[in-house]
Amino acid sequence: MSEDVDLRNCIRTRLGLSPIFVILMTIFIDMTGFAMIILLLPFYATIFQEGPTALGILVASFSVMQFIFSPILGRISDNVGRRPILLLSILISCVSFILFALADSFIMLLLSRIIAGMATETAVAQAYVADVTSKKERATGMGRVSAAQGAGFIIGPAIGGFLSIYGFWVPGLAAATLAFLNLLFVFLFVPESTGHMHRSVRIASNSHGNDLRKLVNAMSKPLIGSVLAILFIMSLAFSAMPVILPLLGISFFNLGTVEMAYFFTYIGLVQIALQGFIIGKLAETFGEEKLIASGSLLMMLGIFLMALFPNIAIFLALVTIMILGSGMIRTVVPSFISKRTPVNEQGGMLGVTYSVSSIARVPGPLIGGFVSEFAGLVAPFFLSAILLVIAFVLGVRVHFQVRSKQKTGRVEPPKTILSEKIEIYDTLGSA
Repeated sequence: MSEDVDLRNCIRTRLGLSPIFVILMTIFIDMTGFAMIILLLPFYATIFQEGPTALGILVASFSVMQFIFSPILGRISDNVGRRPILLLSILISCVSFILFALADSFIMLLLSRIIAGMATETAVAQAYVADVTSKKERATGMGRVSAAQGAGFIIGPAIGGFLSIYGFWVPGLAAATLAFLNLLFVFLFVPESTGHMHRSVRIASNSHGNDLRKLVNAMSKPLIGSVLAILFIMSLAFSAMPVILPLLGISFFNLGTVEMAYFFTYIGLVQIALQGFIIGKLAETFGEEKLIASGSLLMMLGIFLMALFPNIAIFLALVTIMILGSGMIRTVVPSFISKRTPVNEQGGMLGVTYSVSSIARVPGPLIGGFVSEFAGLVAPFFLSAILLVIAFVLGVRVHFQVRSKQKTGRVEPPKTILSEKIEIYDTLGSA
């Protein structure tokens, strides 16, 4: 076993592959495969003669499974290491893509989405990044994870759209092939992020309480609870956008399928630029707590105003503002929580964080579609803006709480002797 590890380390070193680069490539490949098929779901629903409600069930089932399995796999990764759980998650994704390619009924298609939701590479990848980065570098590292996802989401739909002309099963098979190649990539080139000392501490210290209790405990902590509430509100508001934004684009600008593809490509490019290169620098300059409050405000302004101005240039500018705000929150919140979580609980807490975001994405599209149908197209935009006002107020509160703790000299989280040793170990390892 040790000889295999040494061989993989030697190959990785010879190729000049850093752990961060390898994990970002893993996320990029995973998201590319995911995005290749996700835009085909509405067409599949039509083929199986199912309506919008069935499409909502397909979307919601994925998020429900993410909510359940993110903290479970995150906690297991605290015990057994990040690498084995990454391999397991990618294998699950591969199975889901194969089922998607073979789907000949709505039930089989739904099963493929349920299994896909059980794979939680992103939560484990965030924990991996938290392991191999210093606190100062963490926001930038989390931003690059989001940028890798954005890059995959740009390329994936283009590949999936091109392959779909040969049959919808072709993108599913191609996504499964990518997942299998990703599995080999992780097996060969991704090192474990933690050593035997770190792992033994995790096993000894990890709580085996259920995930609901972990969520309740997290919400009971003043700072972390408020930040998780902000993340929930942001995810709820943002998850309605894939439903109502295309409807607005069609209504205001008569966008067709080609124009809509350009629109989503633009969104992906903006996400890469903002989350990969800008948000990390903003966090270092202004502080994460300020970005959490500012992100809510920017999202609120962008969503509220875009329903009022039927001008394509203004519309794209407001979409950019909305993406900047959501990117701030999605990038900074995991970093903010990670810095206030003991080392032996990183995976579990980040899994809880990812679950909060996942469960918020269940009702979002359903609410957006329902409100749009019965109250008018602009109504869900105004509803989302109202929710984000609440998130902004919570963000301002978090900012003042952090400032107060800094003035009184209190440091979070309190460190044990073991966690101090682990932090020293991580510093030496990253060096």
